[in-house]
Amino acid sequence: MSRFRLIALILAVGSAWAADKSKSHPHMGKIKPFKLGKPDVTLKASELAKVDDGEMFIAQTMSADGLSGRSTAVQSIAAPPKTIWAQLLDFDSYPKKVDKLVECKTYADVPKSMGNRQIKVMMKINAAPGFNYEYYCDHTYSPKDKSLIWTLDYERDSDFDDVTGHWYVTSHPTRENWSQVYYSADLKLKQWVPKFILNILTTTAIKSAVTWVKRESEEDWKRNPSTGEGVGGLSFPKVPSFAGFGKPPPPPAVAVPPPKSKLPAKKVAAIAGSAGAFTAAAVAVGIKIAELGDE
Repeated sequence: MSRFRLIALILAVGSAWAADKSKSHPHMGKIKPFKLGKPDVTLKASELAKVDDGEMFIAQTMSADGLSGRSTAVQSIAAPPKTIWAQLLDFDSYPKKVDKLVECKTYADVPKSMGNRQIKVMMKINAAPGFNYEYYCDHTYSPKDKSLIWTLDYERDSDFDDVTGHWYVTSHPTRENWSQVYYSADLKLKQWVPKFILNILTTTAIKSAVTWVKRESEEDWKRNPSTGEGVGGLSFPKVPSFAGFGKPPPPPAVAVPPPKSKLPAKKVAAIAGSAGAFTAAAVAVGIKIAELGDE
C-alpha cells in the first residue's frame, strides 16, 4: 500500500471515530490521574542549577506498545505564581499562545469549596498537517495545593483514549518574584491514531507547553510588576508603591486653630515670650492706631 493511500485510510478511519460531545466516552479512565499537590519529581542539584540557568528539565517514558507516554518538565520562570496562574486559567486565550492548538473553549466553570474550581474545556489540536484531534478535559484547580490537574471529561467522547495532566506552580525558594513550574502529562491514543502522533505530542508539545507559559507570564509580569494583575479573570489586590525606604508617607497634618485669648494686647508679648514679642508688639501698635483714628 502506498504512503498516500495509508494516510487516506487513516484519515477515513479517524473521521469515523471522531469526537462527539453528545456521546459518553467508551470508559471512565485507564490512566491513573495525578493528585493535587507537589508532584513526585526529584531533581539533582546539578539539574536544579541548570533549570535556574534557564534550561528546561524534561523526563519522558513510553509504553512498550507505543500507544501511551508520560512527560514531565520543570522550568524556572521570572514571574510570581499569581501571574502564572492568570495565564494558565485563561483557557479561551490558549489558541493565540499555544502551538498546534487551534481551538479552546470553556463550557463549564463551577466554584467549589476552599476556593477550588472545576473547569471543563474543549480543545482541538492540529498535531500534524491533516491530523486534527478534538478532546474534552475536566480540570480541578486548587489554590491551596498550588495545582491544576485534569482528566478527560468522560461524559463526552474524545479522540484520545485517555489524558491526564498536572500543573504545579510554587514560589522560587531563593529568587523573589520567581516561580518553579512543574508540568506533567500522560496520554494514551486510540488504536486508529498513528503512533508517530504520540511522539509529536509527548516531545514537541510538552516543551511548547512550558515555553509558552514562561514567555507569556514573564511578559505579563513586566507589564504589571506592581500589581501582578494578569489576564484570565484573576484579580489581585493592588499594593501601593511608596517612595523612600518602602514606608508609607505620614498622614497629612491637621491644622489646629490657636485658642482665643481674652487678655489685653499689652500683655500678649509678656505671655508669648521672647519668640513672639515682635509679633505681639506689632498687633498692639495696630490696635493703638485704630483707637486714634476713632478719636
